[in-house]
Amino acid sequence: MPNFIQTLAKIMKQTFLAILNFLLLIPIFGFSQLSVEEHLGMENLNKPEVFESKILFAKTTKDSWDGKSFSSITITDLDGENQIKLTESEYDYDPKWSKDGKWISFISYRNNLQQIYIVPSVGGEPKMVSDAQNYISNYQWLNDNTVAYVDDEPRDSILVAEEEKNGGGYRVGTEFYTNALWAYNIDSGKKKKITDGSYRIIDLDISKDGQKLAVIASKNYDTYESITNNWIEVIDIESGNSIYKFNDANSLNNIKFSPSGNQLAFVGNTEGFASNDGLFISNIQTRETKNMTYEFDPTVEKIQWIDEKNISFSTPKNGYTGLYNLNLKGKITPIINSYWVIYDFQIVKNKIYFSASRSSKTKQLYKLNLDEKPEKALQITKLNAELNPQIKTSSGILNYESEDGTKVQGIVSYPIEYDKSKKYPLMVIPHGGPDAVVMDDFNWMGQFFADNGYVVFQPNFRGSIGYGRDFYAGNRNAFGHTDFEDIMAGIDKLIELEIADENRLVIGGWSYGGYMANWAITQTNRFKASISVAGVSNLVSLYGQHEFSNRKVGLWEYKALPIDNVENYRKASPIFFVKKAETPLLILHGANDNRSPTLQAWEMYRAMQDADKEVEMIIYPRAGHNISNPVQFKSVLYKWLNWADNHIGKK
Repeated sequence: MPNFIQTLAKIMKQTFLAILNFLLLIPIFGFSQLSVEEHLGMENLNKPEVFESKILFAKTTKDSWDGKSFSSITITDLDGENQIKLTESEYDYDPKWSKDGKWISFISYRNNLQQIYIVPSVGGEPKMVSDAQNYISNYQWLNDNTVAYVDDEPRDSILVAEEEKNGGGYRVGTEFYTNALWAYNIDSGKKKKITDGSYRIIDLDISKDGQKLAVIASKNYDTYESITNNWIEVIDIESGNSIYKFNDANSLNNIKFSPSGNQLAFVGNTEGFASNDGLFISNIQTRETKNMTYEFDPTVEKIQWIDEKNISFSTPKNGYTGLYNLNLKGKITPIINSYWVIYDFQIVKNKIYFSASRSSKTKQLYKLNLDEKPEKALQITKLNAELNPQIKTSSGILNYESEDGTKVQGIVSYPIEYDKSKKYPLMVIPHGGPDAVVMDDFNWMGQFFADNGYVVFQPNFRGSIGYGRDFYAGNRNAFGHTDFEDIMAGIDKLIELEIADENRLVIGGWSYGGYMANWAITQTNRFKASISVAGVSNLVSLYGQHEFSNRKVGLWEYKALPIDNVENYRKASPIFFVKKAETPLLILHGANDNRSPTLQAWEMYRAMQDADKEVEMIIYPRAGHNISNPVQFKSVLYKWLNWADNHIGKK
């Protein structure tokens, strides 16, 4: 009997050790609060719009994390009660109220055709109210019974015939489409062409009385033309005559008629192509146009007229969203204090309805009285109700100074059950762009790596938007220098605060963040691992490969063209400095990436190989810049995490 007990005990011990060893071999992401699949399957909401006593929005869901996406049109009362799905089991998006509130319109791909549909606001069967032949990029209600939509024009038949003779070969510069605005009567089913189709309509607005059309336009769909050479134009719909035109700012956007239709607001850039620092107000009759926010120096995101004398706008403000009122006499005052990261908002009387997030709180729809503190906002929706209790990471703002005294901010995400007495491995994730900003909202990058035991640092280095035009211009002709100094200073601050372990530093990023991951390892050996996703490596060759980072944009970013001063491009190109690299590099790139051309990944890979440095590269077939296929996206995160874990000795 004792021998039996000893044998049983031995078996139990061996079984326990086997189970323990198996558990130790499971990657740490197996224990994360949210799996990659749960991240990819999360619900979302878009385009909230209030009309009288109801709120309208599109709610996106998936049947499985790697399955089909659905977008249902949902309507609810102002407190979030009595939510009704007007459509489901389709991909219906961009919902809008008709001017009288009787109808709700939306774009849908039902029946494998992209068209506009309407449904009664009280519910009913959808009815198709467009006859688009190619692609609908935008639409609005023209009046109570007419929808106006933008449809791509067919390309010139002579050019198409010539290309067919060439076996598909086309003359560069002639491959781009234009579009036109059409009016469709929902009762008669008749349509009428409003614009002639000789240019591209990027965005539009229609005056409340339906008499004037305002467009942001460009020559065609060429991204470079749309960024550098677009213009504002107001057209009398009845006659088709142009009555106002403006093109004295870059990358014009966000166009809105005042309630009377006599004034027009729009946003433009007085510095570069993404500063969005100018909120322009134009008197259409006198054609007087004035930039009302030059001194305030915001990065305008959304705008809404309050009345004929006041307009509201949102802008990034110290990691959150600032919401302001601009009186047309020039006075700017806060509407609510910066607390949320706000994506969309609508002010109705003395209340504001907005979609927002903050730290670990996922995106929801909220309502707030304008005299209340923002943290008192009433949550209207309950998206991801089953997942939200699992989210236990936290995040906050890090303020610090760069090497030259420049004030910089970053977002720091902390692991589950963060212990201030411990130092953690640090995942540094520079954002893309660089014309972008990271804010303290729920974002998959920060949450995912914090889920898996890292402190995550996402710095808003010089070149970021949201901190004024001078800060935005601060890394032009200085890529890899002032921005890199800002990143390293933030790392040093986290080490000084005993948050980050200086011996377990990892850098990884996407797009410009991928460029920075390539660059960093040629400038310092402090990182144990680097991961470049959709990054660039040779700014000289990129000039000829990139869809818009050339000509005017090249002059803005590098202060010279390569034919005049190639050194301005070469001095910030990682491939020319890889001999100094000691950090192992993982390159992840889409085979069909047109934004950061795949050749850039190959150049970095070959350079690292030639220098006999540790490098691996994975190319994802058919993937573009975002590598959006769920299975491939999941692979990116796992490859990134495993590369980091393995090189810092994390078990």
